[in-house]
Amino acid sequence: MGERHPANRRPLRRLLLVAALPGLPLLLLVILGRGMRHEFSDLDYFSPKGQRISTPVGARRIPDFILTDQGARTVSRDSLAGTFWLVACMTTDTVTTPYLAELTQQLLWANWRYRDEPDVGLLCLTLDAAHDTPSQLRKYVGQNERYNRYPDKWRFLTGDQASIDTIIGSGLGIERDAADPFNVATLLLLDDRGYVRQKYLASSEHEIGDAVEDIALLKKRKTERDKRRREAAQKPELPVLGPAMGDEPHTVPKFALTDQRGAEFSHRDVEGKVRIVDAFFTACPTICPVISSQLARVHDRLWAEGLEERVCILSHSVDPKNDTPERMRRYGQRLGADPDVWKFLTGPEEELYPLLQEGYLLTALPSDTAAGGFFHSDQVLIVDAQGRLRGTYDGTRTSEVDRMLEDLMTLLARP
Repeated sequence: MGERHPANRRPLRRLLLVAALPGLPLLLLVILGRGMRHEFSDLDYFSPKGQRISTPVGARRIPDFILTDQGARTVSRDSLAGTFWLVACMTTDTVTTPYLAELTQQLLWANWRYRDEPDVGLLCLTLDAAHDTPSQLRKYVGQNERYNRYPDKWRFLTGDQASIDTIIGSGLGIERDAADPFNVATLLLLDDRGYVRQKYLASSEHEIGDAVEDIALLKKRKTERDKRRREAAQKPELPVLGPAMGDEPHTVPKFALTDQRGAEFSHRDVEGKVRIVDAFFTACPTICPVISSQLARVHDRLWAEGLEERVCILSHSVDPKNDTPERMRRYGQRLGADPDVWKFLTGPEEELYPLLQEGYLLTALPSDTAAGGFFHSDQVLIVDAQGRLRGTYDGTRTSEVDRMLEDLMTLLARP
């Protein structure tokens, strides 16, 4: 058979083109979207040096402060918690800020979208405290928030200017032009715990639109987190484990050990906190790296859920002769462990081993036949705030550690 004439192939080409047209917009979005700054996924955090990071561990957070708002009320970081804030640095002095009307209009756009939602607000830090007294700020805010359904959705802070400049600069990482110090084009988005989650150009309507969508994303994540906690509260209470002493349940005894900073860490430091406990040693060639990597995942989850102040991880060395604080510190750094949340503990054998064996009911002993010279349990424990054992899990198995996280949420969801 001879070659088909090109003219005979034209209907086929038309058919293929028509079939491809519905997918063309999607293809363009994929191609063009690669170069766009804004992406609709979980928002990153920022390190103190400005790099984007995936977890809040060591991330940039508005520093604690004591300032005054337009109502002459004292405001601190804690008093802002629970609300998502779009942050602007500005002054109401139209002489030094001739673009004040344009900036206000941009802020009002974001404010209008969330005017009926109490957990979203605008936070302004003055660049000229001498001009922006509470009475001056009250006039400005009063003119612009009259459409809000809830009070205090627009907080304008003033006070000691040097302190405010420190918050803006080293605290929030906003750079200012010394030649034009009242012109700050950067807006920031703070989540409900005060972490910086995104930056925007104040003069860009497109980026203000991004901010509105980013707030919606953070609110969605919070809603999901709250739902998980409500579901956890409906689950059966965790059992209390261990041999009872008469009518009293088994509890972990008092202790005093040394952490990776070389500081004493004792039972007094865990009062009111839930503990996640394991045994390890830094030279372990077998299960310890696996368990530690699982606990690193738990560590990051604590931060993501905002539980880093309610839960601590305690890893007890079974090789105290070799596991010095410095050696444990390096081990923790490789895991990305925050030393305030994840403690690596050492101490005399005569104190460590009884605590592990009799307190936590874990296996821990030197062994000539075990790899690395020590035999210890692969279990990870949950210990409640009263020092009672509430769960034991195989720390080498992801499914078991996931179950531990669910049980932890159940325990924390109860008063």
